[in-house]
Amino acid sequence: FKRDSVRAIIFSENKLVMIKSEKFGEYKFPGGGIEKNESHLDALIRETKEETGLHIIPSSVKEYGKTLIIRKGFGGNEIFEQESFYYFCDVKDGFHSQPKPDDGYETAYMYKHVYASFDEAISANKKLLNISDIPWVERELTVLFELQKERRNPNDIYSKI
Repeated sequence: FKRDSVRAIIFSENKLVMIKSEKFGEYKFPGGGIEKNESHLDALIRETKEETGLHIIPSSVKEYGKTLIIRKGFGGNEIFEQESFYYFCDVKDGFHSQPKPDDGYETAYMYKHVYASFDEAISANKKLLNISDIPWVERELTVLFELQKERRNPNDIYSKI
């Protein structure tokens, strides 16, 4: 089973806009699966609005990178492959609508949008690496580590944005 996704990297006052689970406490970047015939930009705008209520400014979107995960599916009998594409984004000020809850695991995991520092998100996710119900924690940790490393470098990508 293959499903590609998009993820938004949004900074607000030196913190990241993240999605945090009340059930496990892990942090994720806002985003999700790309629907059939949907562009990356359209999926990024839709998913970010659904999960955070924030409206992405389309002209602000810049590619960052991607991850590839190949693992057993939750059913155990299939292989799950997901390429996640990460984008820097700016959003319009304030929350313009309430996030739309998903009918699947997102509702069960009780996700809420939060503002988190790198240290908060990394510390929480490191403690949760071995929980099989949240296999995306390793993916998000990898991206958080890379972003934090680049942000500490004075010649990093952020000085060019």
